[in-house]
Amino acid sequence: MIRTFLFLLVFNIYAAVAEAEISQAELERKLQALESEISKFKEMLDKTSGEKSDLERNLESNEKNINNLLKKIQHIESDLTKGGDRIGRLLDEEKELQRAKSEQQQYIANQIRAAHKIGKQAYLKVLLNQEDPYQISRMLTYYDYFNRARAEQIEVYNRTILQLQNVAKLIDWENQALANNRVKLQLERSELVLLQIDKRKVLVALNSEISATGMEIEKLVADRRQLEQLIQRIHAGISNLPAPADVVPFESLKGQLLLPVDGQISHRYGNKRNAGRLRWSGVLISAAEGEPVYAVHYGRVVFSDWLRGFGLLMIINHGQGYMSLYGHNQVLYRETGDWVTAGETIAAVGDSGGQSKPGLYFEIRVAGKTADPQLWCLARSKRAA
Repeated sequence: MIRTFLFLLVFNIYAAVAEAEISQAELERKLQALESEISKFKEMLDKTSGEKSDLERNLESNEKNINNLLKKIQHIESDLTKGGDRIGRLLDEEKELQRAKSEQQQYIANQIRAAHKIGKQAYLKVLLNQEDPYQISRMLTYYDYFNRARAEQIEVYNRTILQLQNVAKLIDWENQALANNRVKLQLERSELVLLQIDKRKVLVALNSEISATGMEIEKLVADRRQLEQLIQRIHAGISNLPAPADVVPFESLKGQLLLPVDGQISHRYGNKRNAGRLRWSGVLISAAEGEPVYAVHYGRVVFSDWLRGFGLLMIINHGQGYMSLYGHNQVLYRETGDWVTAGETIAAVGDSGGQSKPGLYFEIRVAGKTADPQLWCLARSKRAA
């Protein structure tokens, strides 16, 4: 009876593990298929005649370049910080070695003075003057110990000198690396300034073009349509994917999540826009450029790219049909396929996609449909993660 019970228990465990592995493999297969589908969708949008003007193409290229450049700058700044820390540790090590060197020098000097005093009496004479054989043995042992100790101390001293030389070389190398990174950082920042100037010119020209043709409403409708098509493709590909078993389900956190950025909500869900002909499908949160954007919950990035009207956009799938969208970013720190956790920095606030002021556009989707983010999320305190 007990043996049968144990067999069934082990069988169920193995079955559960096998099922989990199959589910994970199926998840990866579906996500890969989805990524391929989205890539084709993006290519279709880029090739569709009249969907995107030359100015919009310039804006997309410019904002993607700024995104890449800012990530490079951040990487260089991180290298500079790490390099400075390494130099600090090496200087501490050098200081400790200098202290050890001084102590060893003093110790060897004392030994030399002692050897000099002993040397005033001939080694053989000292031994022959001893009448006790045990005394002679002790003297021989003492001389042997004294000589070996002095040789070992000199060897330790030589190793310390070698370590000091190596540390000095490392410090020189790190200082040179720091100098090179500072030059690279200056060049990248200069390029960033030029890109930002060019972006402002393109944006002014694009807004003038839209105003002159009176196509603002039509453009907003077309942008929204593209987003809906993208969401439909994502929802169809991963609509029923489960969330990991050890993660609190998204649906159970309604009203407890934190908004993705600290700022003032300037446009609320459902509010009218453009003389009431359209309504907001999410919220627009005004925030300073470069402010961190946090993931509202655990999930997997299913879109991280530029989309017309929304700029640098990230979409995170939270399982069971729940998704969150983050638009108009300046930088996207996570790529399609990356897993993210609640409170993790995924982007930086920007004004991409043709915005005149920095801010974050944020949506929550349930089964592909928009939902009021303020029913799901609480205001975030300054930089709370």
